[in-house]
Amino acid sequence: MITIEHLAKSYPDSAHCDLYIPSLTIPDGEVVGVLGANGAGKSTLLRAIMGLTNAGDPRAVQIDGRLPQACYDELSYMTEAGSFPPFLSPSAYGVFQADLYPGFDRARYEKLLSFFQLPTDRPARTFSNGQRAKLEVAAGFSRGARYLLLDEPFLGKDIFTRRDFLKLMAGSLHHGETILVATHQVDEIENFLDRAILLHDGEIRVDVYLDDLRAQGRTLVGLMQDAAGYDPARWRKFTG
Repeated sequence: MITIEHLAKSYPDSAHCDLYIPSLTIPDGEVVGVLGANGAGKSTLLRAIMGLTNAGDPRAVQIDGRLPQACYDELSYMTEAGSFPPFLSPSAYGVFQADLYPGFDRARYEKLLSFFQLPTDRPARTFSNGQRAKLEVAAGFSRGARYLLLDEPFLGKDIFTRRDFLKLMAGSLHHGETILVATHQVDEIENFLDRAILLHDGEIRVDVYLDDLRAQGRTLVGLMQDAAGYDPARWRKFTG
């Protein structure tokens, strides 16, 4: 279980708190969308959960009662920028990952490389952005981690790859894994989520389970519009 208490993050050039979360609990086994516009604090939240950024109180984030740094092998962080050394080929990166993560599943990794049709012996620096994103996902879903944190996983992927990617995520939940997906693209992911946490200006504006949202006859897109104060008729003011 992920627990957060009094998480506060400010950047040196900012006059206000860029992310402030008084309290948040994410039970095991949930698929949670961390949603919001660019700059809302999504990536900062995921990095804080990973222990990669100062979050104010050093014990603000805990994983099963421990600091993130104490359970690093149970966390898998996937970012659209890629965390792999660019000079390594996918095959060499697999060897590197197996040394770093005791639970790394080499057979699953190679199967995902084949699924994504990635060349295995070329340096990652020669890959397109889409190929690099697929390599990041292949490694991330092979680490045997209980907590999967995905930061903008849909960037650089075409519509068919995104659909395959969602099926891949759904098929990975065999052992109670918890998935956090930070994205501002909600149309395709809505039916996949158990819960949505909507950030706006560094604060949680909405925290809702999708079953409850559907029971209200609402959608995630409509929820984001309301939280951001978006006026769907705004364009008329410009054209009129």
